[in-house]
Amino acid sequence: MYNTSVRGCVAAIAALAMTTALPASALARTQDDAPETGKGDTKPEPKPEPKAEVKVDTKSDDAPEAEPAFKKESAIGPLKLDPFISIVGGVKADVPLNGPQEHKEARVSAIALSRFGLRGSAGAWVSFESELMASGGTSLHGSSAYEGQAALQVRNQLVRLSIDPAMLEVGRVTDEASVDYTSAHVADVFLQDTATRDPLLYSGLNMGNGVRGTLKLATGLRVGLAFTAGNPVSNTGTLMVGGTYPPFARVYEQPYQYIGKSANNFPDDSFHMMMLSPSVLYTSPMFDAKAAFQGAVIDTDTTKTDDQNIKAFNLRANARLKLMKEMLVPFFNVAYTKNDTVDPKNVARLSTDKYTGIVMGGGVDVNYDHPFVCSYGCANGVGIQYTQVQYQVGGGAVTRLHYLNLGTSYWVTDHVAIGARLAAWISVQPGPPDEGERSALVTLRFIM
Repeated sequence: MYNTSVRGCVAAIAALAMTTALPASALARTQDDAPETGKGDTKPEPKPEPKAEVKVDTKSDDAPEAEPAFKKESAIGPLKLDPFISIVGGVKADVPLNGPQEHKEARVSAIALSRFGLRGSAGAWVSFESELMASGGTSLHGSSAYEGQAALQVRNQLVRLSIDPAMLEVGRVTDEASVDYTSAHVADVFLQDTATRDPLLYSGLNMGNGVRGTLKLATGLRVGLAFTAGNPVSNTGTLMVGGTYPPFARVYEQPYQYIGKSANNFPDDSFHMMMLSPSVLYTSPMFDAKAAFQGAVIDTDTTKTDDQNIKAFNLRANARLKLMKEMLVPFFNVAYTKNDTVDPKNVARLSTDKYTGIVMGGGVDVNYDHPFVCSYGCANGVGIQYTQVQYQVGGGAVTRLHYLNLGTSYWVTDHVAIGARLAAWISVQPGPPDEGERSALVTLRFIM
């Protein structure tokens, strides 16, 4: 009996070891193939003995392994998702400037805007972003509404590949070298009102369908290259290109106006634009700077080859100081634009006159308190900024646009801020009366 017990224990241990060595899927397959145990005294139907152990023991090295019960993690990394949303509401009062024989009325409007989307990553190399904006309408006076706010803007929609020291992103991208420094305390409506948005567009803000990459050369120092292409309406960089395109004030407006006439709401597809922009960017704890060259070509009629293309370039530079632990943040922006213009009598031919534009401005933030730590600069303070846009065509009249903003922010929590701002813009031309508007805004903003 002793020998019999020993042999039984050895057999049991061997069977247990063999079962433990099986992969989870093989174990599951073995269990599924095993005969069911009868109940009571009823004997089960005889079935062939399972051969799972034999298969494992005799498997050759070339045979495929059993499929695991759980998929292995990607070599790049696990998927991570980060939803984000910013909502602002409040009140905006507008008082227009009235010239001789003008009787424009003041108005008070309720503000409603939001930016929302999803950011994510798949390890350290791959990330993505998808962002939409619920628009506030012209001058934030409201947009179309049916079962809620209906006007949506497509913003960043991109996939990014980051392998230090290089970064590449494709989709609808924003060239960071094309974004002016602005006061954090005048961004209460996401820079969507006339007094904050228009200076950015005149100076060459480049957000559109394209490819962008950067390469790190040293600590804080990068070089970049952005390429955007498509219909001029798909790229905000088109708006810096000046000169009339009869009967419109700028070439951008011709394909844009077709949206309202097209059954599918598409712009005029006979227009095409390409922009290439190399840049240099520097970031440090106390000083930030960036400079870029933007070269653009606009084909005003792709249905024929005998028309002349509009060529444009823009030189821009930006600098910002961060003093006393960012309690004092002065900044400065400048851009110089020059481009061809079309012959008013034949838009397929170029005029001898060139459009020249200069955008110059700056400001300062005074942050008296940093009550919270956050990635979007939640500091209590006051900010002021001023920008002048000056342009002319050939030796014609000089037009000057002035934009002034004075704002304050107070963060109740790290996600909620109360804002107040005074804003004004004015257009000055020789001859016609000045045109412009003065505004006052009070807002409540949520950011997550």
